Amino acid sequence: MKTLLLQSTTGLALALMVNAAPALAQTAEAPAAAEPTSAADIVVTAQRRKETAQSIPVALTALGGDQIAKTGIVNLANIAPQVPNFYFGSFGAVRPQLYIRGIGTRSFDPGSESSVGVFADDVYYGRSSGSFGAMKDIERIEVLRGPQGTLYGRNTIGGAINVITKAPTDHLTGDVEAGLSNYGGWNLFGAVGGPIVSDKVMVRVAGWTNQRNGYSTNLTTGNRFQGVDNTGGRIRVTLKPVDGLKIDLGADYMVDGNKAAFAGFNQGTSVNPNAVFFANAAFTATPPKSLYEGYLVHDPVLSRHAETYSAKIDYAMADLSITSITALRHLDSYDGRELEGSSLDVLQQLTNERSNQFTQELRLTSAPNGGLSFGGKLDWILGAYYYHDGSSRIDRFPMGANWVYYATTTSAVDVSASTYGANAWALFGQAALHLNDKLTVTLGGRYSSDKKWASQSGTNTNPGLPLIAVPFATTNHLSSASFDPRIVVDYKLSRDAKLYASYSSGYKGGGFQYIPFTLAVANTTFQPEYLTAYEAGFKTDWLNRKLRVNGAFFWYDYKNLQVARIIGSVSSATPLIANAASSTIKGLELEVTAHPTKTTTLGFSYGYLDAKYNNFIYNATTDFSNTTMVRAPKHSLSFNAEQRIPLGGAKELTLRAEYSYMTRLFHEPGQANPAYGAGMPLTEEPAYGLLNLRAGMDIGAVRVSAYVTNLADKSYRRTILYLPNGSSVGFSGEPRLYGVSVGYHF
Repeated sequence: MKTLLLQSTTGLALALMVNAAPALAQTAEAPAAAEPTSAADIVVTAQRRKETAQSIPVALTALGGDQIAKTGIVNLANIAPQVPNFYFGSFGAVRPQLYIRGIGTRSFDPGSESSVGVFADDVYYGRSSGSFGAMKDIERIEVLRGPQGTLYGRNTIGGAINVITKAPTDHLTGDVEAGLSNYGGWNLFGAVGGPIVSDKVMVRVAGWTNQRNGYSTNLTTGNRFQGVDNTGGRIRVTLKPVDGLKIDLGADYMVDGNKAAFAGFNQGTSVNPNAVFFANAAFTATPPKSLYEGYLVHDPVLSRHAETYSAKIDYAMADLSITSITALRHLDSYDGRELEGSSLDVLQQLTNERSNQFTQELRLTSAPNGGLSFGGKLDWILGAYYYHDGSSRIDRFPMGANWVYYATTTSAVDVSASTYGANAWALFGQAALHLNDKLTVTLGGRYSSDKKWASQSGTNTNPGLPLIAVPFATTNHLSSASFDPRIVVDYKLSRDAKLYASYSSGYKGGGFQYIPFTLAVANTTFQPEYLTAYEAGFKTDWLNRKLRVNGAFFWYDYKNLQVARIIGSVSSATPLIANAASSTIKGLELEVTAHPTKTTTLGFSYGYLDAKYNNFIYNATTDFSNTTMVRAPKHSLSFNAEQRIPLGGAKELTLRAEYSYMTRLFHEPGQANPAYGAGMPLTEEPAYGLLNLRAGMDIGAVRVSAYVTNLADKSYRRTILYLPNGSSVGFSGEPRLYGVSVGYHF
């Protein structure tokens, strides 16, 4: 299949709403699936059946294919500013940090799980290191906020991101695109699809390459990093051998190369900008010139490839449909950088990770108005899910001439190695009872069972000294289970207005340490997280659906948080994940879309977040209780405006502006208070805003586009690495980028 794929791609406000409700249309409605839709409606499968995004009683942001093209979405980082209370940070392409409503994780290793589930064509991406890649040939993206523990595969305690790629069509279609950008960037994309056997066999093939030199520079070597180096392809085949039976086969493959390597620059501490972790005091580092230019002894490196093979079988009968989804996913990555990010030759981290994942899902879904739906009064779904993952990770730590113990160790290399296994299964179900034309009650639940194991070892060439002072080897096992219910009540005030309220719970399995340096740390496992969520919201259309206003209020009780940190001192340090906190999260979200004219679209979104650690005792002397959670800005908002200008004939000019803003956030617990350490002030990310502009000219089937992102060239950090001596390493966000592209659709 892989060979075929490569060959193929190569060839190709609530009170206001309630008071105004009587003014809205008062006619009775059919169930949601039968409602008339406006041009702004997007049909989604967020609840495992086709519905309009506006009809689903859940906080959901859906982006259609045309919107994806117009906004220039190419990866997960581009989605976050358009979704309330969604923060995206990363250490690079293989280490994303996804936070929704303050819930996320900095752990991206096989021993732990992401708090936000990423799904592509119904396939769960268990390893977050493989979820951040190019998004090409995409039909739509769905971002669900809040725990999705009932219908989704696993570990969606914070939310879920569904990416749906373009399926084959029953007529010939295709797209080609080529573009150029600053930093020597260029990209090529092509896709073609259509029938092979009329009404029976359809195929779509897509291939792409995105290349851009990095925007960060190692002034020692002159080489750049933190760019884009992604090439991939996808083939989808749809078979319809008999009436009611549909088989979707898919395969995709992507590789990332060295241009996308990532590293940060040492920022020292707030009182000593030259402080370098584990450095010999006899040497002084040369400070970086900026977040984007600094001195490193070794250039960072990166190599990653991921491939997925899937088969989805749908068999529709009169009263129900049967769906089977089988998938295999392989991930192999290698990355390396200087851990402390300075001009001194102190310590490198070189990481190999491999993962093989198998998933199987089986669902039974009632047919609308079928006999088992009792005339459309009951919509239900039952399912079972199985997940297996076998992974390995090896971290090598070469120690350089400026290492604090170099006189004793010379060219030492410590190695931390782990192999992991996970078997999980779940039974789930959900039923929506339409009590009348206006009131619906939904009941759901999922029982999840997880069994995991890890064999971990550490070796050294410098006995008695950090990092790994004493060699060790150990094996640990974990098992856990959880039942997560969901209750939703939604009431339709009219055809264009509904209220909903929900209660749900979420669960994320426990795990193992990702880089244990001692036997004691390797034997320190961490237990599952649990979330109880309450949410109330509204979805409304006004002025004959020219104005859409949606909102949600939520309150979370979040327990047993898995917190990743580096503990120790300048002479002894080790990464550790532990259950260290309980939290309360409160917030609200508002999304507004307006069409004041047929050619004008205005959008606004706002998120408010009050996320606090209730109880977080870091160690015997440090208590982070009652402080703000990490990566949880109190306010975040975005505006967008789009104007289409018909120029006669088949010509149209589209102008679009987007502005996103978030207030300050904290990369580490402690609210940047120096009372918690000399380096703490550097853990605060000040408020910042980003302005993007795009212009596109459609000439028949040809589109010419130009764009600039981060127009003001705002400097900010997308994450930091905070080290035990109080020093930090800053990883820069994207500077101003601009480019042009030409595309053709047929």
